[in-house]
Amino acid sequence: MSPLLVAGLLLAAAPARPPAAQARPAAESTRPAPEPSAPAPQAVPGDDAAFLRALLWAARPAPEEIRAIAVEDLALLGDPRALDSLAIHLWDPNPRTQQAVLRAVALFQHPRAEEILGNVVRHPRMPDALKIQALNGLIFQRTASARRTLQDATTDARLTSAVQNAARAVAAQWEAPSTAAP
Repeated sequence: MSPLLVAGLLLAAAPARPPAAQARPAAESTRPAPEPSAPAPQAVPGDDAAFLRALLWAARPAPEEIRAIAVEDLALLGDPRALDSLAIHLWDPNPRTQQAVLRAVALFQHPRAEEILGNVVRHPRMPDALKIQALNGLIFQRTASARRTLQDATTDARLTSAVQNAARAVAAQWEAPSTAAP
């Protein structure tokens, strides 16, 4: 059984009450609660539920627009646990979904995101358009290893001249001084 299907079933079977209310013994529930002097910060319920729902929508067979939106929503959640699922979606046969995955991965500043982008650039069967998009995403990582990946791509003979030129252009953007107004 697919892990995403299992996660969806667990999510659907989860009770609606928050976990703190479930664990309270019956004797405690009859006593009036003391009034707090200051309101306690409440945890946002359903963070994991939103994450699981986004994973399920991204993996679900649906029109390409819906899948692309679901993939981008995974990035908006900002949870780096989504990066492995996003990497799997790079092999989706739909180019629009692949582009959405790369846009989503580029939004993360995380070592795994950098690894995914570098793997796309180096992969021999990825289309050049995706490699160029991955190169453009590497600039947002701002790490020494991302810079090395860019520099390696400028001279890698296995890459096409279009990808090498794109790597040179991104490397030039990296080195360009910021033109902030005083």
